[in-house]
Amino acid sequence: MPKKLKLDIAYTPEFRAIGLFTAQKDYRLCWFLNQHLHTDLRRLPDFRYTPHTQSSQGCFSVFHYAVPKLMMHYFLVANKSHEGLLFKEPKNLDYLLLLKQPSDQLKLEPLIANIRRLSMIQAAFLLDKKLGKGTTAFFYDFEMYLGNVLR
Repeated sequence: MPKKLKLDIAYTPEFRAIGLFTAQKDYRLCWFLNQHLHTDLRRLPDFRYTPHTQSSQGCFSVFHYAVPKLMMHYFLVANKSHEGLLFKEPKNLDYLLLLKQPSDQLKLEPLIANIRRLSMIQAAFLLDKKLGKGTTAFFYDFEMYLGNVLR
């Protein structure tokens, strides 16, 4: 009997995730973040994704800001759509602020502290290992989406 070979491809996402809890609409939250963090988040086409626990595809709003000097990108992604949630854990998560390839010059603790100072943000914290199952699949699909959108 021939021996079965298994191909195991390791994928390591280049993102750091900050969870934002707020009742604000995405465009309003972007305006506040742009004012407070001195960014320029701009809307991208919706990210179409089927979370592993659902059967229907959802459309999740995405906003983008690039920092060329640091070769880093900010992405604000809605966790909720009409079809469901991207991530069920942590509960009541509204938005993900994803930092692609954050440099060592960017200190995450002061960034999170600045976000927490906004009156419309109920909570903000680092979510790197707290998103649960499906995280790797989400980041892989999100990178494929970015490859098509940011050309």
